[in-house]
Amino acid sequence: MGSNTYSAIAAKLSPVDRIERHDVLNAAMLAVILMGMTFTMLWGARGLVNSAGGDDEPGTTVLASGDDDSAPSSSETIPDESTTTTTTPATTTTTAPTTTTTAAVAHAPNEVKTRVGNGAERGGVAGAGTNILASAGYVTLAPKNAETIDVSTVYFTEGFSEDAKLVAQLLNVPVTNVFPMPSNPGMPVGDATVVAVLGRDTAVGS
Repeated sequence: MGSNTYSAIAAKLSPVDRIERHDVLNAAMLAVILMGMTFTMLWGARGLVNSAGGDDEPGTTVLASGDDDSAPSSSETIPDESTTTTTTPATTTTTAPTTTTTAAVAHAPNEVKTRVGNGAERGGVAGAGTNILASAGYVTLAPKNAETIDVSTVYFTEGFSEDAKLVAQLLNVPVTNVFPMPSNPGMPVGDATVVAVLGRDTAVGS
């Protein structure tokens, strides 16, 4: 339609018709503007959604892998580094070793081998002492001569200390003169476990 035709039609319209037509055009233009703004806002919102989701499709949930170094979610428990843990050292109880002392026990006389030596420089002393011990039930070995000593002494091998004290009492020798067997008691010992060497002070055989 040419501009002359539009002008002719417009000239025929009454002023009221021209005002109404102008309002319709304005309303149409306003609607177009509003639609454009709405479209722009929707497009912008779509862009924000896509940027928030990365390169994934919209609506896709991205699960973090196990090696993700990002901050833990609110459901994870973050250890409190300010907490100090104090470990109390265990108490070790040391038990002192028990020392068992075995008391010396005298043997039966027939389990003790004895030998009497004569160190008194007079005859018959060793034989008399041997008879005394035999009468008490001790096993007696043959009497022997010994080196001369002034004080009578009784010797014992390991484990026969109490037996030596009993032998000393029978021969009137003080228990203070009872000692462990030396390497050389001054007389032959043989396999005796208790040896009595009667010296010049002995009353045995008098």
